[in-house]
Amino acid sequence: MAKQTVLFVNPSVVDDPFWSKVQTISQNAAKQLGFDLQVIYGEGNRHIQIQELKKYLEYQSKPDYAILILYPGAAEETLKILEQHQVSSITLEETISGDEKKVISEPGQKFKFWLGEVYHDNYQAGYELAKTLHQLSDKNLKSKAVLINGHYGSESDMRAKGAVDYFGSHNVDVAQEVHASWSESLSTEQTLKLLKRHKDINIVWAASDLMAIGAMKACKQACAESQNIAFGGFDWLSVGLEKIASGEVQASVGGHFMMGAWALVSLFDHQKNHPYWTEHKELVIPMGIITKDNVHNYQWMKSNPNWGQIDYKSKSLHLNKQSQYQLHLIPKVWQKN
Repeated sequence: MAKQTVLFVNPSVVDDPFWSKVQTISQNAAKQLGFDLQVIYGEGNRHIQIQELKKYLEYQSKPDYAILILYPGAAEETLKILEQHQVSSITLEETISGDEKKVISEPGQKFKFWLGEVYHDNYQAGYELAKTLHQLSDKNLKSKAVLINGHYGSESDMRAKGAVDYFGSHNVDVAQEVHASWSESLSTEQTLKLLKRHKDINIVWAASDLMAIGAMKACKQACAESQNIAFGGFDWLSVGLEKIASGEVQASVGGHFMMGAWALVSLFDHQKNHPYWTEHKELVIPMGIITKDNVHNYQWMKSNPNWGQIDYKSKSLHLNKQSQYQLHLIPKVWQKN
């Protein structure tokens, strides 16, 4: 019997640090679960992603499933293409909001082949990062924060909203929010301007590790020696863990790099006629936070670990006769005593 094919649409470029990790883990999960995983790239541009998706579906054998992110401004067109080709899909992250969300509706309603969304709680994650940075900031100063956000979209907005709500309820002044498009270099440029514009900043909340590191580099250039700033981001990148271990960055939220693998586990169950995606519209995955206190437990992630050692089948509802997914933040095979 031929393997079922899953098209994984990497929304970024081949060497993107975060998405290459999501892809690598997904490839290992697909191999264990018996899927043939095909990959195309959106190159960080909604127009390119649409073009590549159209090209694949027109010239390649139709995949059984697709896993992808919906780019803001292209959600309806993307779902129409998948519907036209009758490809059952799962979307990652919760990227669409506002009027565009109303247009596409919920999974399975307007677009019958859209099975559901796999994402983490961006609001809670943003809130927890803000809370941790506040706790780790210089208590001798009145707390003043700036936010370095990614692009304009639901994912970024919800992360920032969580941060703003925490800061607002804990007497932390949010001086300004800027957008740095997930870029380390642009974050450095933005932060240099923020440091000139706002005095006594002691918290820099960033929506990614790379932007947190960019902000930290700006402070090395422009901050007075006595200015202690708590920096934090998202993604658990290897370079982010290094900066936490060295004390240059204080925190990182992560675990969501497993989302492609968890989507594949749910498709394995769908293939086996488990009713999860007929009874649910979403699968919310857990996230956690790393600081200097626990970074030693996560050093295994820095050295190109073998993601194939994870037992992905152990999370299957079909194989384990469960009704709800029990998705541990870090698979037990990696947990250190």
